[in-house]
Amino acid sequence: MTAPRSVGTLHYLRKGMAAMPKDGGGLKRPSTVRSADPPGRLEAVHFINEALKGPAAAIFRGLVPAFVTIGRDRFYDTVMDSTQLLSGCLQIFQSQRSRFSALLVDEQGRQVNDDRVRLRCGRSVEDIVAMIVRTHAKRHFRSALGGDPNDPASHAGQLYLAIRDYLLHDWQVPLVPHYAPLPVETVLRLGPGLLDLRDAEAVRTLTPSAPVPVAAVPVPVPEIVSPPPVPKPAPAPSLRMGVEGAGPGRPSSPQEEFWWDALTDRSVSQIIGTRSPNEMRELVAALAGVNDSVRSELFAGLSLTTFQAAICLATAYRVLGRNSFANLFGLPGRPVVIATIAKRLRERGAGSRSDLKTLARLTEGAVRV
Repeated sequence: MTAPRSVGTLHYLRKGMAAMPKDGGGLKRPSTVRSADPPGRLEAVHFINEALKGPAAAIFRGLVPAFVTIGRDRFYDTVMDSTQLLSGCLQIFQSQRSRFSALLVDEQGRQVNDDRVRLRCGRSVEDIVAMIVRTHAKRHFRSALGGDPNDPASHAGQLYLAIRDYLLHDWQVPLVPHYAPLPVETVLRLGPGLLDLRDAEAVRTLTPSAPVPVAAVPVPVPEIVSPPPVPKPAPAPSLRMGVEGAGPGRPSSPQEEFWWDALTDRSVSQIIGTRSPNEMRELVAALAGVNDSVRSELFAGLSLTTFQAAICLATAYRVLGRNSFANLFGLPGRPVVIATIAKRLRERGAGSRSDLKTLARLTEGAVRV
């Protein structure tokens, strides 16, 4: 494959960004972080791959002039093979999200602004990002370790099988070259703890004798102007009441449907308790309107699951009350305070491995201080 003109391209990406049994033994599948792929997986994967190769690629090529040097038929493979290009594209997607709005719709064609809500393809942005990270990891492991990552008998396959369920987030793409030297037994021992290692240095401490991967070495490049920012989408509308007024009507946005489903799950409702129809309507509307700091500091920062996020926000809403919650967690919100709450939770050990009852208690303490 012919390499792209990486110097100008990589610099443009950096300027455009806003802002984890023994080897060869009886390898066992680690306990999963997410549930098994739902029905229709192959169809969804095909749909997503075609979108990434077609419409999404066209948008990136329009946003980044340096991408014009990469042939259209080679764009997908070139980006997927490059840790730096892929990381840059994912960060540009986050900072220029409205440019991709035509792709971010649900089955009814409604705009989706929450990464956990299913799109028309049947998968959420969160799911698609995980698929992309795993695809890149496979390609890198094949190149760095040799062998087929789809073959459990190969070293690349053993490592991929051990780490697959913990390849979930866009921030992990720059860490993929650092994951490759990890012993399989180390990954199996860490399990979900791999998600606590958020930078290359933390991962490298697990393999002190391993050299710094070439892909992680910065490339000095000249300055290029970044693309102009775009306005953020408007907050989601609130829930409508049913005709009889006896309970909440069908949520009026994908975000509200998402939080409604999470809050009414039995495991969550047992912790937060029952609410009147009006109280439920207000809570769902409040959660659907949280700001970006909540998503980045709490959801992504603590690697919370859907139900954990629901418990965290519902508890904060109960402790703070509607007005204070809206002031801190709504738009525009108080990012500094949100960061402080996230830090307190992290210091108290809150994260993806916290049970729901413990997380509710930790959240209550973090927002009261």
